[in-house]
Amino acid sequence: MKRLMFVVGASIGFVLGARAGRERYEQIKRAATAAAESAPAQRALDLAQQGTDSAADQLAKLSGRVSETSREFESKVVHTAEELREELRRRTEDAKSSLDEARSSAKEWVDTTKERSIEFQAQNVVAVGDMRAEALAELDDAQDEMVDEGRADERNLKE
Repeated sequence: MKRLMFVVGASIGFVLGARAGRERYEQIKRAATAAAESAPAQRALDLAQQGTDSAADQLAKLSGRVSETSREFESKVVHTAEELREELRRRTEDAKSSLDEARSSAKEWVDTTKERSIEFQAQNVVAVGDMRAEALAELDDAQDEMVDEGRADERNLKE
């Protein structure tokens, strides 16, 4: 197509630029008209027109595909963003649930440990009480009486 336009342009330029006179001008004009109306030129023009039409059709198809692809891309991006948002929401809920379970387990452990500590302390108090009672029983033996010759106990109790 570019070559044809170049030849046409060159012919016009030559015709307008020629100084050979009117007869030469008419001769060149007839040759250019005959060349333009010739079967090869008409075939070239038809082929160029078909190529242009084909290119326009291909461009329209490509434009349609690009438009469709861009809509699909937008849809995919939106869908992916929604999936990511849902995944984040699910993971957040899972993390909260796990945290609540951990808190509950820790509270249970603390409560159990507290109860065990209280039981252990109670057992120790009872054991110490038993040991005291045994020690007092040993001291209360009649054979171990101390002799208070100066009646110090009575004097100490009066004061």
